[in-house]
Amino acid sequence: MATIRSFILYSLILFFASCNATRVIKPLEKGEKQLSAGLGGPGIIYAGAPIPMPLTSVNYAQGVDSNVTLSVGMHTTSLAFGVLQSDVSLGIRAYQSKSERFGLTATPGIHVLYDLYENNFRTYPQLEATTWWQYSESKQHLLYGGLGTWIELFKQKAHGQVQTNELMPWITVGHQFNLERWSYLTEFKYLGFQHKTAPSVVDFVSPGGNGTIGFYFGVSRTIGK
Repeated sequence: MATIRSFILYSLILFFASCNATRVIKPLEKGEKQLSAGLGGPGIIYAGAPIPMPLTSVNYAQGVDSNVTLSVGMHTTSLAFGVLQSDVSLGIRAYQSKSERFGLTATPGIHVLYDLYENNFRTYPQLEATTWWQYSESKQHLLYGGLGTWIELFKQKAHGQVQTNELMPWITVGHQFNLERWSYLTEFKYLGFQHKTAPSVVDFVSPGGNGTIGFYFGVSRTIGK
């Protein structure tokens, strides 16, 4: 159990920003509410094959107005291993075309982690920008891509080492399939692409030994205004 917990904690600390798919792609309408669940994570080599870590999360989002959506998430896998991890963000409509089929969403947010066993508390600001394209005129299916990063506030690593990874950036490409009430999302991320991942206690799927590729699946249901 201790080995598994150490593995989860290491992955959360190094690539915690990767533990969920994009929270807000296109902001909701004012008063619109949405519940969602996600599965996926950084790619690792397990039994000789590449697989995504099966990290889970749940999320609630609500349109504050037509330009701003509030999102609150809870990471259920980390909770199972004694780490309370939550995120809060705002999806802000930074740009939308006159046709309403193309736009840009800016998403500032913050992650909070609390180790229930070690009484250790940390916060990580997050910044993200996502462009989306509604490619279907009859259905609001979306292709999207974006850039984001979390920001390390602590100046020291464990054992007093100097913190050298102040940013953990990622690149996102995904697709959202929208029905009347349900939405289905698939997403790829390239995480921490400027950081060497080896040597590491986790064998990540790392192009050129840098960062890792993550894969995610999400399902959402609109629950009305």
